Amino acid sequence: MNLIFIGGSFDPPHRGHYEIIRYCCEKCDQLVLIPSTLSPLKHHPPVAEQHNRLKMLELLTQDFDFSIKIDDWELVQSGPNYTYQTIQYLQKQYPEYSISMVIGADQLVKFQQWKKYKEIMSSIHIIGFNRSYCDYMPLSGMNFTWIEDFNVDISSTEIREKIAKGQNIGNELSQSIRAYIQENNLYGYQ
Repeated sequence: MNLIFIGGSFDPPHRGHYEIIRYCCEKCDQLVLIPSTLSPLKHHPPVAEQHNRLKMLELLTQDFDFSIKIDDWELVQSGPNYTYQTIQYLQKQYPEYSISMVIGADQLVKFQQWKKYKEIMSSIHIIGFNRSYCDYMPLSGMNFTWIEDFNVDISSTEIREKIAKGQNIGNELSQSIRAYIQENNLYGYQ
């Protein structure tokens, strides 16, 4: 059986995340979303509090007719969390599954900076989603699938900036997440 996991800050989860989830649901038996506290390679923690990001992920996935688990394991860990630790956790939780990790090309270009990246490469399959502004070649020995024709370049950072400035965010967020952000005054909503 196949398990795919998607990690990230999901701050906020947007249409790009939705499309990746939709793609992955067709390719696995179990999908796990793992929101992070603070990525070791990022300089700032997520803007929205953990409970808000969990709720927005629930809203994002509520219409899927598929087994999607939102796992708060990284959120309850103390200190920085590294992907290899998350993989070890998933391997213990799902010993009968073959595990794949979804990662965007913007993060793949930094992959060699990840702690124990060679251990990650040898223990799981990696599914890379292209971004138009990235030029990436997989590392030698990487068990890798490249999703070249994924053309949804949406940035959570840009969405937060637009919300704070009162600018139109178009269809980048679902109606339910947009309403949740407004009701909870997230990201400087005006």
